[in-house]
Amino acid sequence: MPGMGQRLGAVVLWFGMVSAGCGSDPPPTLELTTQADGSDVKLAMNQQLNLELQTVGPGQFGEPTISSATVRFEGMTFPRAQNPGGPKQLYEFRAVGDGTAVVTIPHDNAAGPAPATAPFTLTLECCPR
Repeated sequence: MPGMGQRLGAVVLWFGMVSAGCGSDPPPTLELTTQADGSDVKLAMNQQLNLELQTVGPGQFGEPTISSATVRFEGMTFPRAQNPGGPKQLYEFRAVGDGTAVVTIPHDNAAGPAPATAPFTLTLECCPR
C-alpha cells in the first residue's frame, strides 16, 4: 500500500500533467483517461488531447458534445487492445481557439439493469502558446 508521500507525489504529478498545456513548451499531445472525469485541463493552441475511456459492464460512451468552438472533436476509435469487461474508446480532440469548452460524453448503459452511468465531463481551457 503506498504511503502518504507516494500518494501526494502522484497527485502533484497528475496536477502538473493536467495544467501543463499552456506552459512554454507543452507536449504536442496530452493523454488522459477516465480518471480525468470532472477535471479542468489546459490546452495550448493546436495541442491534441487523446482521451481513453473504459466502460466496465454493458454499454459504451457515445458522441461528445462540446460547448464552444474552441475545441474540435477529431474522432473516436476502439483501440486494438480491449478488456473483455467492457470496451475502451479513444476520443481525439484539438484546441483550435482561445477560450473555455466543456466536453460531455454520454454513456448509453445498453441492455443492463445497472444504474445509469453519469456522462463523462471535462472542462478545457484553451490558450495561445
